[in-house]
Amino acid sequence: MGLLETLARTLPAIAADGPAAATRAEALALALAQGTPGLRDEDWRYTDLATATGPAYQPAVAGNDAGLALPLAALEGPRIVFINGRHAPALDARATLPEGIQARFLERDGGTDPAWAAGCLAHQTHPGTRPFVALNAAATPDGLIFDIAPGTQLAAPLVVIFATHGSANPVLTSPHLQINAGAGSAVSVIEMHMGTAEVPSLANAYTRLVTGTGARVQHYRVVQDSAQASHLGTVHLEVGRDSEVENFSLALAGRLVRVDLDARLAGTGGSLRLNGVFLAGRNEHVDHHTRVEHLANHTTSEETYHGIAEHNGRGVFNGKIVVPAGVAKVVANQASHNLLLSSEAEIDTKPELEINADDLRCAHGATVGQLDEDGLFYLQSRGVPAEDARALLTFGFVQRLVASLPVTALQALVAQRFAAGNPRLARLLTGDL
Repeated sequence: MGLLETLARTLPAIAADGPAAATRAEALALALAQGTPGLRDEDWRYTDLATATGPAYQPAVAGNDAGLALPLAALEGPRIVFINGRHAPALDARATLPEGIQARFLERDGGTDPAWAAGCLAHQTHPGTRPFVALNAAATPDGLIFDIAPGTQLAAPLVVIFATHGSANPVLTSPHLQINAGAGSAVSVIEMHMGTAEVPSLANAYTRLVTGTGARVQHYRVVQDSAQASHLGTVHLEVGRDSEVENFSLALAGRLVRVDLDARLAGTGGSLRLNGVFLAGRNEHVDHHTRVEHLANHTTSEETYHGIAEHNGRGVFNGKIVVPAGVAKVVANQASHNLLLSSEAEIDTKPELEINADDLRCAHGATVGQLDEDGLFYLQSRGVPAEDARALLTFGFVQRLVASLPVTALQALVAQRFAAGNPRLARLLTGDL
């Protein structure tokens, strides 16, 4: 029995009445009809879901915040927190959102307006919807929908934290986030997935971002999960006319992390920047699949991912750029650069172009290498211990991308991950030595 089928048996019964319940039932049927993807599926040939199938996951119940330390606590701006898939308003910061930004919740607002809730989930039941996307619609107990009014300008980022915490049994969570950015708006959103559970957990997460004409959105997505956690994330980006969207993926920890990012540049003049940094440590597997479709003229996309695998960790990157016939004046670039830190580590990278037009400029490239021995010798000859020298060069490999993050708290989060368990290195990275 595959993962989808196993999860479906543990889901609570879906009521037969109400439009939202009908949509959820349709989504569940769609997921089960497709079944669990396996190694024979091209998109899953490097990622075996058997790792996540074993535990008998149960749908998460509302958790408490006892012992939960929230990251990014020093950031200014609104913060909304979910524990085990449900809104935890006691942990929210600055609950009054700025004018022009509305936050609605599937559980609270959907209870009084089920037709609205059904509409929020309906796009996850279209024919061809991926099974885990459909499963999220069927299983999510709650979700957050941001509606950003046209022209709204927000200086501080919106922070949304999805935490798996306090469960004594293997747990399934279904984080759900939608962002609708109105015309001419400008906003940053940090989406943080974290786990503290000492038992196996599975987060099946879904994020959707849609921009109106001329909107500018920066979306930062962080996965920093526990050693027994599996994370299956899907991100859908719809880039409108003359819109600018930046998505930055930070996959820093978790036993199995898979992120599928589908982007559609559907409006003339739209631009998209995708950056990513992932670390696959001991017994960790991190897989990013991206698909960028240029569906309108004069659209641009820039994509750069840096991956690191150490010990017996495995990293995967599969990026695809699609330009259909009849589309012109497209510029698209993709780069995947990777670093292996041990003989047992593995990186699989597969950049792809599917071009059916002529008037464009598209390029892609991929590299896999090891630490520079000359650089190691240089640092050690100046008194830097070998372990610290390796860590500094490893951090330097991703630092160019990390330094482009305008949120210094996220830069610090990456530095802390590299310096974990090494106080001296922590001081080096923070400039305290």
